[in-house]
Amino acid sequence: MVPFSLYVHWPYCTFLCRFCAFSKARVPAKGVEHERITSALLKELRTSLAPHKDKVLQSIYFGGGTPSLAQPRNIAQIIEAANSLVPLASDAEITLESNPTSAEVGKMRDFKQAGVTRYSIGIQTLDDRTLARMGRLHTGAEGLAAVDRARALFPGKVSFDMIFGFEGQTLDQWQKELETVLKHADNHISVYQLTVEPGTPLFRDRNAQRVVLPSGDLSAQMYESAVEMCTAKGFRHYEVSNYAVPGSESMHNMGYWQGRQWVGIGPSAHSRFIDPSSNQRISSARLPDIQRWAQHCEKFGHGTAKSTVISDEDAKQEAVVFGLRMLDGITDRRFAGVSGGQSLKDYLHMDRVQQYVDDGYLLWNSADAKLAPTERGLEVIDSILIDIVP
Repeated sequence: MVPFSLYVHWPYCTFLCRFCAFSKARVPAKGVEHERITSALLKELRTSLAPHKDKVLQSIYFGGGTPSLAQPRNIAQIIEAANSLVPLASDAEITLESNPTSAEVGKMRDFKQAGVTRYSIGIQTLDDRTLARMGRLHTGAEGLAAVDRARALFPGKVSFDMIFGFEGQTLDQWQKELETVLKHADNHISVYQLTVEPGTPLFRDRNAQRVVLPSGDLSAQMYESAVEMCTAKGFRHYEVSNYAVPGSESMHNMGYWQGRQWVGIGPSAHSRFIDPSSNQRISSARLPDIQRWAQHCEKFGHGTAKSTVISDEDAKQEAVVFGLRMLDGITDRRFAGVSGGQSLKDYLHMDRVQQYVDDGYLLWNSADAKLAPTERGLEVIDSILIDIVP
């Protein structure tokens, strides 16, 4: 059976981080309409999964927003409904994102009973002043405590996020933070460089010169420190921003990078799948406004804002761009799934690929027809992709 994934977007947050560009909304003063939102998600789930009953669900990912603000019984309803439409694999990974506030930590056991098998916690930084400046309502100590409790409930299935590149952060501070969090780490860590996205408060602050972020050279040193320190603790740097003990990679995110089909439900959720009726590759996005999305789900069974056919050229480009975010790279066999049989050698600018191979940024295995970045190449993969992809 064809492997498939489901993404569920829970749009509400208790606080809005100054750097976050994801679709989200502050919890309303009157509270979240849990039953209405869940009902809309279930309607969209049934409409969206009905054409894919011949597939198998390898993963479900509850993202946001802050899905740990949802009621565990509602999470259980969604998991059960999904399984009734597209069967869950015996080893299916079901992840829920969380912030490390005391109230949410207290719900961890209930989420496990609801069917969640993997827990992902947004620590971001251990520096309390930076957390406060960024609009977060927890401390660094609370972040570590949340990880410790999650490890007791989800052994071997806990991940957390860290961010580097905050205003005033030094290399020494970042290394000390990493040293501390690695003592609490389970089997997976995500490490991101702070990005300044248009439309965020941080973007406005930087443009008004109210904040000054670390230089490119310092950020590169922080990235390299993360690689060195995480790998020294037994974590494999398997994707640009992700580290795992071998065998503990994020199954859901690997699906994105390897080109697996998925359906996303909830406000602003995106999907990529092959339409069984037309055999065309489809990209779709849901309405971003929560109320409009819910109204459309109630009226039409889904809140789709737009749906487009992915061209063959776009599909090939996506396969290479996402494939080369992973240290394992991409093979001709995987590329052939979207290229109609065209090989990587025929598609890419191989003269430029060879130059990057000679310079130590890429690896080309002729026997396996496989292209992969080196550790050095992974750090600058975006620049390489611009050069080698038509």
